[in-house]
Amino acid sequence: LAQGMSALPQRDATMAAGSAAFGLRAMAGSATPIPAGQPMALEPPSGIATVSLADATQRADGGAGGAGIDAAASSVQPMEEDDDDPVVQECDVYLNRMHDPPDFVGDMYVVQYPLRPTYRPYGDQGDLDSVWLKQKGRRLKFVYKLAQSDNYDGDSVISDKLGKRNVLSSTVVANTACSYAIGVIHQGRMTITPIRAVNQLRPDFEDYDRVRAQSGRGSAAASSAAPAEGAKGGDSSGESGAEDPASNANVNEVMAAPVRVEYQPNARRAKDSGPAEVGGAEKVPEEPEEPWVRLDYYDRNSAEALDVYQQHFIWPAAAAAQAEQDEYEPEHPKLQALELDRNREVLLAQMCGNEVPASKRKQALDAAKPQQEGPSVYVLSKMPVERQVEALARHFIVMSYSKQLRKRLPPSTIRSHGTDEELLHLLRRVAVLVAGNWVLKTELAGHEGMEAYARDMLLVLFAKKNGILQMEEYEKWINIFQNSISQSMREEITRAVAEREGSAIRLRNRADDDFNRKFPKLAQEYSTFWDKFRIETVKKMQSADRSNASRQNQAAQSQAQRHRSRMLTEVREALAVGAMTLPELRRRIQKKSPNVPIREEDLHLILQTPELEAVKIRDLWLCGRTGVEANDKFRSVMHGLFRSKDTVTVQEIQDEYERAHGHKCNLSSYIVRGFMREIAEKLEGDTWVLKNALSRNT
Repeated sequence: LAQGMSALPQRDATMAAGSAAFGLRAMAGSATPIPAGQPMALEPPSGIATVSLADATQRADGGAGGAGIDAAASSVQPMEEDDDDPVVQECDVYLNRMHDPPDFVGDMYVVQYPLRPTYRPYGDQGDLDSVWLKQKGRRLKFVYKLAQSDNYDGDSVISDKLGKRNVLSSTVVANTACSYAIGVIHQGRMTITPIRAVNQLRPDFEDYDRVRAQSGRGSAAASSAAPAEGAKGGDSSGESGAEDPASNANVNEVMAAPVRVEYQPNARRAKDSGPAEVGGAEKVPEEPEEPWVRLDYYDRNSAEALDVYQQHFIWPAAAAAQAEQDEYEPEHPKLQALELDRNREVLLAQMCGNEVPASKRKQALDAAKPQQEGPSVYVLSKMPVERQVEALARHFIVMSYSKQLRKRLPPSTIRSHGTDEELLHLLRRVAVLVAGNWVLKTELAGHEGMEAYARDMLLVLFAKKNGILQMEEYEKWINIFQNSISQSMREEITRAVAEREGSAIRLRNRADDDFNRKFPKLAQEYSTFWDKFRIETVKKMQSADRSNASRQNQAAQSQAQRHRSRMLTEVREALAVGAMTLPELRRRIQKKSPNVPIREEDLHLILQTPELEAVKIRDLWLCGRTGVEANDKFRSVMHGLFRSKDTVTVQEIQDEYERAHGHKCNLSSYIVRGFMREIAEKLEGDTWVLKNALSRNT
């Protein structure tokens, strides 16, 4: 962000490399053309350029392993000898998607100050105190603390909120066409980041207007209650309070209803509204009901701001340049080619958070429908990869490999563990292949005894009938288990994996013949598996105890197991957000399950299960292993220090890390701060205090 500070949401971002060529043209009024073949390193803010994304994404290759962005065909055309606008240099383009949890997820805003020249930025009359955001409205607000002696009289201000601070509020210019991005050129390579919105910041006197309106109404009421007293003195000065009530009312009416003008070229006007203002500006009579959220801001000279720029903006370009200089192929997951398997307009619009045309939006929604619920990408990114696969298998129960699993895994997981061989190996631990889809294993679904046999036999039928059972086939399955399990349980087992389609029962996902064609050996292996598995299951059913007492006991155990499985999933998702005490965790989960009583005793047992891998620090519980070695090393050292101390500095953690591992921690300051925020709260300077420690000590 311009004018001396960077305001970043508490979410984060990284680069994904796109193998591409981009033609830089010498424009009128632009910087000096770059000589061909000469690398160029620019530092912010002089290294920030505006580039059109439409020019950089003329073609999107949807094939796996293909170039993520290919603009060479459109940007670099054969030039005539007399062309007065020649291409002066070509460079690779790296796309900063601003979405790579948990390391960095955020939005790029351009901040403009129309009332201040560049040589006189805000902050000259006081320090920046807070930064606020309305994410849906895309609005920023800056609050500065004014210096008392120079900017206000302490005896005259109305309150701490009025007179002692300068508020800058924004008018939003949304990037609705997704046509602009911030570009940084480093060592002959460009990194582009789409702009979510442009904010024009101006002084905001809304609080003053509100107070003056209230005082004006009070004066008007006093004057109307005692007209004779006002006339007796014959003094019409401002101190007498005898101003004309009618004039006061008119002034107050104008002040109480400020009107904002925002640039919304694609906004739909109401049928009875008049034409829009010139330039697409429309009057917005009232702001959306969205609360302001306070952000942590970093000054441009801070270590965090430098970290974000170096680690999350220019690092991929610098690393790729170094790899080319040293003549080796970069293996880092963030330097691999993008796989753009969707419509490029939809992709760019989603990256900028803008509305997509109805037809394209419907296509995107249909493609994303199976993955709208369940654990978020951020929550998944805080888990080891094997837990990510298990969490998605538990959520979907019947899961498509290409349309659900690969699309829901975090980008960092796809880059580091996204080979078919590794993902299929992890899938086989938690699911079985049925009609080209992966179905959660019965033992993980929480069924035991005859309930487990019934579910297994139903899966056998779906596997042999390619995912569709005619009603007579389904009724045969019902008759087999009619006396073994209750009707409600049979219906529950069926609903979990199948749905009715006309006169048939179909697997929740249609048969994925493409998967079977892509992996024929795996499909044949499971075809043989189901034949053997059916024989083994029949033998187990014949020797099973079918007494009423046994049935009731097994039903109770299965119900308890399913409840435990649901609780484990909810606890894991809750702890991924941050550390919590046992009562806080119980209240959070109880809100999600208001009809099921949640007891702390049950939660305590869940927290101690090895598969959850939860860690306890004093009275706080949080997720343990994340599966990323560098992150886990740092978190382990940090957790050890907080077990014995209430307050810890980042330098103490860094020193202990170097002593324990024999080398310095290479994590960026921004990532380190994110890990600290999981378990602690920031005090002055570099000191952090364990959550709830202050209240516990008092």
